[in-house]
Amino acid sequence: MELPTNKQQLLDQLRQERSEWENLLARIRNDRLELPGVTDRWTIKDTIAHLTTWWRREVARLAAVKRGEHPPDHPPHSEVTIINEWVYLTNRDRPIEHVLRDANETWQQFEAEIQQLSEEMLFKKQLDWMEGRALGPGIFHDFVSHIHEEHEPLIRAWLLRLESS
Repeated sequence: MELPTNKQQLLDQLRQERSEWENLLARIRNDRLELPGVTDRWTIKDTIAHLTTWWRREVARLAAVKRGEHPPDHPPHSEVTIINEWVYLTNRDRPIEHVLRDANETWQQFEAEIQQLSEEMLFKKQLDWMEGRALGPGIFHDFVSHIHEEHEPLIRAWLLRLESS
């Protein structure tokens, strides 16, 4: 994935990523959204709730920057496992419509936060907590890499198993 170098490219790539995400979800019929096996016992619904929780963190990071604050550090791996279990237990009985709505709203919030930040803040200002990366490309990468690196391969493999059975 080529990282954007200006705000318009960032927004265009974000919209493209969202379209690809929605296309992947469209391949999964509604009657499959709550079938287990995507990630161990997780369903697509559980995976979406999980992703949404971590996407909200990126939205909160952008909001903190906008307020001139330093966002909280990423929790240690041992806490991530606990957080992920909490997210699963909290969302597993929620209606799928609510989980999908939350995900959609989070994508919208992420884009809105980016739109409100200046080109300079997104691409020229160095923030120590971004580990030498510019805010825009760095936070965009963090937002979408979670899908591509951790969950999309599992979703596609699960979907392939369903389609071939």
